[in-house]
Amino acid sequence: MIAAVLTTILFALSAICGHRIAMEMGSLRANFWRLLIASAVLGALVFLIWPDSLHRSTFTWLFISGAVGFGLGDIALFYAFERIGTRLTILMNLCLAPIFAASVEFLWLGNGLLPHQWLAITVILFGVGLSIHPGKTGRNTTRRGRFVPGIIAGMIAGFGQGCGAVISRRAQEVEELIGIDINGLSEAFQRVIAGFIVVAIVFAIRRPTHPPAKIIGEKARLPASTLSYWIIGSALFGPVIGVSCFQWALQSMESALVLSVVATAPILLIPMTWYLDGERPPMKTLFGAIIAVQGVIYLQLSS
Repeated sequence: MIAAVLTTILFALSAICGHRIAMEMGSLRANFWRLLIASAVLGALVFLIWPDSLHRSTFTWLFISGAVGFGLGDIALFYAFERIGTRLTILMNLCLAPIFAASVEFLWLGNGLLPHQWLAITVILFGVGLSIHPGKTGRNTTRRGRFVPGIIAGMIAGFGQGCGAVISRRAQEVEELIGIDINGLSEAFQRVIAGFIVVAIVFAIRRPTHPPAKIIGEKARLPASTLSYWIIGSALFGPVIGVSCFQWALQSMESALVLSVVATAPILLIPMTWYLDGERPPMKTLFGAIIAVQGVIYLQLSS
C-alpha cells in the first residue's frame, strides 16, 4: 500500500511540474527535455545494472506501448496542460484511460464488458463531463478559445494511457511465455525511450519558436535556473521514480487495488494546485472529480 500511495503522490507532483514547464516552454519543448532526462537516467541504470533485461521479443511490445503511451499520450497530455490546466488534464487522463483500455481489450482481445462495468463507465463519463464544464468562473481567461482543443487533447492523452497499458500487458504475457522476468525500471526505460523518439521526431518537424506565455501576451515567470528544477522534477517524479514505485506496487498488490489508489491523484491535485497556483476549483468541478474517481475505483475493483 505504501508503494501505491507514493505513486499517487509522485504522479500528482509530476503533473504539477509538467504543467509549469509546459506553460513556460511550450508543450513539445517541455516534453522533449522531460523525456530526454528520464531516458538518460533510466538508460544508465539499465545498461549498468541490468543489461541482460533487454530481450528482442519483449522489447518490441514495450517499444510500441511506449510510442503510444509516452509518445502520443504525453504529447497530448502536455498540450492539454497548456490549455485546461493540471486538474482537468489529469482527471481526464486517469479516468478515461480505463475506459479506453477496456475498449481496446474488447476490440483486440474480444473481452466483452459486463453490465456492472458499463455502469462504472457511465459514472466515470458523468463525473468527467461535470468537471469539464465548470462554468465561466472555472476557466482561466487567458485560455479563452483554447478550452475545446485542450479537452480533445485530454481525451487523446487518456487514449494513449489506456492503449499503452494494454499493449504493455501483452509484453508481460510474452515474458511469462518465454520464462523471463524483467524488472520495472527496465520496462519503464524500454517504454520511455520509445516515447522520447516519437516526441523528438515531432519536435524536430514542428520546431516551436515561442513559448505559450509569449503567445498569449504574458511574461515568462521563471528564471532559467528555477525552470531547470521543474524540468528535473517532472522527469523524476513521473517516468523515473513514479513509474518505478508503480511497478513496485504491482509486485506487492493486485493491479486493481493499485490502479484504484492511483486513480485518486486528481483529487489529491485539488489542494496542491489550490496552494501552489491559487486555482480554487468550483464545487461542480470538485463533485465531478469525486464522482469520476469513484467510478474508476469501482471499475477496477469489480474487474
